[in-house]
Amino acid sequence: MTPSISLGDIRIPDLFRDLPDAVIVADENQRISWVNPALQDMFGYSLEELAGQTTKNLYADHQNYEEQRNGRFSLTASQRGHTYDMRYRRKNGKAFLSQTTGGPIRDKDDFILGYFAIIKDISKTRAFEDLLHSLFHISSDQDKDATQKIQEIMKLGCEHFQTDSGLVSWVHDGIYTILYSYSDLVDIPRGTTFPLGETYCSEMLSGNGPLACHSARHSKFAAHPCYDLFLLETYIGVPLIVDGKLFGTLNFTSPDERHPFEDGDLEVIKMFAAWIGQQLSFEKATNQLPQPGQPAPT
Repeated sequence: MTPSISLGDIRIPDLFRDLPDAVIVADENQRISWVNPALQDMFGYSLEELAGQTTKNLYADHQNYEEQRNGRFSLTASQRGHTYDMRYRRKNGKAFLSQTTGGPIRDKDDFILGYFAIIKDISKTRAFEDLLHSLFHISSDQDKDATQKIQEIMKLGCEHFQTDSGLVSWVHDGIYTILYSYSDLVDIPRGTTFPLGETYCSEMLSGNGPLACHSARHSKFAAHPCYDLFLLETYIGVPLIVDGKLFGTLNFTSPDERHPFEDGDLEVIKMFAAWIGQQLSFEKATNQLPQPGQPAPT
């Protein structure tokens, strides 16, 4: 049971227990007195593990801890500048970026009773912002042609989804034809074809929307012909629309499992597909894309 902590007339649990952001409170000696449930979930520690300890092990860089201990969380702390970005480390060792608001807790006579910090995990938000910036930079680069842009976008997708390979396909008359590929494992020539039914993309297209699997052996994909042929554990794919019509697919794969995809990943791959679809539209306008009835590209 979480103890009731008081600093003067302030009852900390009553103020911060139900906030969605992580909250940590330390006494005047900078020892942790209380954390809310959100902080325990964010960092993976219980209050019992943290109580009486300093916050040093919560920082990704211990030098940052020393700087904060002698700055914002000191007896000489100023009244301003209490919101800042900081990298912390969870109990499992994974670092993340946060926006932190923190500083001293003072009584009416300006005497420091202790210290507090409110921590918001902004790692996903910042990563998404960086991703948008990278996509815009690639697509607006006048020194690159459409092929180079698509290759760089697929490389960016592999990095984001933690996969080894990315493919852009043209799907027509039940045939899956590779137009573009990016892979750390194997070179897949343009024009390589497969029966659509032997690809995970057949399942994705039948659902008419993005589809993701982080462990094929533990999913319906375990019985799919694609798993027998290529032993791909990780897949995330989406229909590729060019000029308002279904053209093919965009997918990223890996022979290794990864941690489960999140709902946001399905939105991100749709964004990747929209940017690649735009580049393919440029190619279509200059007759560089295959049309129904044409032979597969080489």
